[in-house]
Amino acid sequence: MKGSRILYLTSTASGYGGENALLDAVRALPSEFEPIVISPEHGPLLDTLTGSGIRSRVVQFAVLHRTYFHPLRVFTYLGFAVVSFFRLLALFRAIRPAVVHSNNVLILPGAFAAKALGIPHVWHIREIIEGHHIHPLLWKIWRWIILAFSTKVICISTAVQKQFGGSDKTIVIHDGVDVSFFRPTRGKKIKASSAKKKLTVGMVGRLEHRRKGQDIFIEAARAALKTRKDLRFVIVGHEREEFAHRERALHEMVERYGLSGRIEFRGFVPREKMADVMNELDVLVLCSKQPEGLGLVLLEAMACGKPVIAPAEGGPLDIVEDQVTGILIPPRDPQRLAEAIVYLAKHPEARTKLGKAGRRKVESSFGIEKTAATTAALYREIVALA
Repeated sequence: MKGSRILYLTSTASGYGGENALLDAVRALPSEFEPIVISPEHGPLLDTLTGSGIRSRVVQFAVLHRTYFHPLRVFTYLGFAVVSFFRLLALFRAIRPAVVHSNNVLILPGAFAAKALGIPHVWHIREIIEGHHIHPLLWKIWRWIILAFSTKVICISTAVQKQFGGSDKTIVIHDGVDVSFFRPTRGKKIKASSAKKKLTVGMVGRLEHRRKGQDIFIEAARAALKTRKDLRFVIVGHEREEFAHRERALHEMVERYGLSGRIEFRGFVPREKMADVMNELDVLVLCSKQPEGLGLVLLEAMACGKPVIAPAEGGPLDIVEDQVTGILIPPRDPQRLAEAIVYLAKHPEARTKLGKAGRRKVESSFGIEKTAATTAALYREIVALA
């Protein structure tokens, strides 16, 4: 099986959660596999792949975004999906992969093209869709497509797997992190030491506040600062140019609350600098409005020995044990988030205890080597049966 090609389809090259998880996984694959990553756009992910010596290329194909969920736009998507099917069909014939691996639930043409050519297909599901994103009937159809057009379905958490009703095609493989890269006190602090006189609380993610909850973070910061003045807040991430109004709305919210000097927008941070960002923080917060499939940023922060606060739903339940490896709070509740932040500010010993336990948890259960080894074993099984 030397040199078995695994062709990955990613919905974006933006360099956030799912793309970063893919990047780490392909870099850790055993040498018996040759990963090739296909993206519909240029972006930081492809730049990093090239720097790591991993083949990648840009091929335009349809990705089922929310904007297509409209009576008229759906026909636009269907037309593009048909074109994408034939485009990927030609690509697969040229590359002749042993396995096609779709890294996102929103990529349909790749599954159809793989099926048409009899190539084993792995669908990597990173999202919790059931009951949150689409009409139940549409999800039933979509779920049938995922199961019918996949040899195996990788779910990044038990919460994601539950959507598939116990199908034996599903397997839970948690995303992992490189604990040699994400480790405590790696590199220099980004900010001067004077800034560290204040407890730094941060969140990391795309500035899509309708999903990621940056507005909840700002509300919690406002409430926490009424109790503790020694707090500093950092928001890491940016938004696509076409959605720049979302980012502006968050800046306006901070200005309206008079918090411009207390909440800093850091913008996009490249993957190679993310460990330094995590080590700058004293506390990492995840406050997504919709249940996260897993929460890779939680693992990154925990690997750096940082205490984390996360909503008690979805994927974080696989990662965080309340008051042991982090703090779980009710979802979408800025007041409870503020209380958790203030608690950690008041109790440095709790921060230390949670941070150390979190690091141990990632080392034992969420290292990238474990993720890569489990995925490689799955590929071997699939190729042997093909």
